Amino acid sequence: MNKYLFVYGTIRKHEANHFYMENSKLISEQAWTKGRIYEGPSYYPVLLDEDDTVYGELYEVNSEILKEVDMLEGFTENGHDNLYERSIRNIYTDHGTYEGYVYYLSPENKEMAVHSIEQGDWRVHQLLKKDQVIYFAFGSCMDDERFKLAGVETLFHEKLGRGELEGYKLIFSHHVEDGGRADIVEADDTVEGILYKTPLDAVDYLFQREGVYSGHYRPTVVDVKLGDQCLNNVMTFYVLDKKEDLSPPFHYAREIHRGAAPYLSESYMGRLEKKFLEKFNVNGFKEYIQGTNRNKKQQ
Repeated sequence: MNKYLFVYGTIRKHEANHFYMENSKLISEQAWTKGRIYEGPSYYPVLLDEDDTVYGELYEVNSEILKEVDMLEGFTENGHDNLYERSIRNIYTDHGTYEGYVYYLSPENKEMAVHSIEQGDWRVHQLLKKDQVIYFAFGSCMDDERFKLAGVETLFHEKLGRGELEGYKLIFSHHVEDGGRADIVEADDTVEGILYKTPLDAVDYLFQREGVYSGHYRPTVVDVKLGDQCLNNVMTFYVLDKKEDLSPPFHYAREIHRGAAPYLSESYMGRLEKKFLEKFNVNGFKEYIQGTNRNKKQQ
């Protein structure tokens, strides 16, 4: 029988205890469930069974792996002095809901929950303790013009180049008055974008622009390829309430295309143009493309 385990702290990818999952199948790295996550008295976070949302990863595990994690978490079946209690909860992913195990701090040890972690994601919390972050832009943030208008272009001047986010696809699932806005979802595909190395000061601007404070997007941490390298702990943004694909307005499609064209691959640009022209039939985009093609020929 399949067993599923939701992990939110040091067992996640690139963390100290991730080796416990070496022989397990990753189901989703953008999973979430009920709970409020806190900083603990040591290096690892703790989770209370409270009415909030915690983000993490979902794995399919066998009985032996589960026993090893039980020992790590200080849990014994029917034990009276457990550090954590193992409970079954609904685990949500972009491609379905699973019943899985979650380790919550036992009520007797709740004093270990020191400070609540904003955004509900421990890896994001750890990332934002650094002096700078690497940011992966896949939508309108690839366009320098918006940075200039906001007076923050100096925060985004260091471009590392074209990034490839494998295991995701580009969608337009955030709905606003004039159309859809860019998002990513786990899928058998690749999303290209621009990688920036930014000071921490850029994060507040991004949180405001991406609607993190208003509850539209959340920050998340992904692995992105830069040439032959794989960069870990890269920040990007994920729509919280995903809806069906909705055509973006022309001004937004133009921003994406204008920012992407100097950096992304020809094949990806072709896919992007086809999406705007054929799938969404964005009003005015055909004329815009014809104009950019004329300019290229004149150059």
